[in-house]
Amino acid sequence: MTLVAVAEPGDIPAWLELTREVEPLFGPMVNDPNFQAVLQRNIGRGTAFCVREANGPVGAPLLGGLLCSFKPPVHVIGWLAVTHGHRRSGIGQALVEHFFDTVITPAELIVTTFGDDHPAGEPALRFYQHLGFRAAGPAPDGPDHTSRQILRRVLEPSGLSVAGNRRL
Repeated sequence: MTLVAVAEPGDIPAWLELTREVEPLFGPMVNDPNFQAVLQRNIGRGTAFCVREANGPVGAPLLGGLLCSFKPPVHVIGWLAVTHGHRRSGIGQALVEHFFDTVITPAELIVTTFGDDHPAGEPALRFYQHLGFRAAGPAPDGPDHTSRQILRRVLEPSGLSVAGNRRL
């Protein structure tokens, strides 16, 4: 069973290792002071969720991580990554569903992901669409100058999603 945990300061080295692995897709972050500040801020406010290897203790290697923000009624997934060897194993879905569980409805969920001109980002786009997110418009280009797009999902108080009518 995949356990999602709220990240703690002792997870930062493992988080940076996960980040290093996904830099070819997301662009340089590990040595970026802005990314480090965002990570620390999210951990400090309890909006950094992670899955640790073997459901281990704080500091264990991470299999996946998610950073988010809550500004009701809008909630944003700012960053989601899963290690290469554990993709398509349910870790990303567990992280996003944990995020869903923290949201008080009605709510608008937003994520920015890769555009159609980024073939390596196609799995991420399909993943979010599978979870009920729908296109909501373009976003600024990524650091590699490929397009990004905003995806949106609306949750109603009943737990039904407007973008798919799937009970959470």
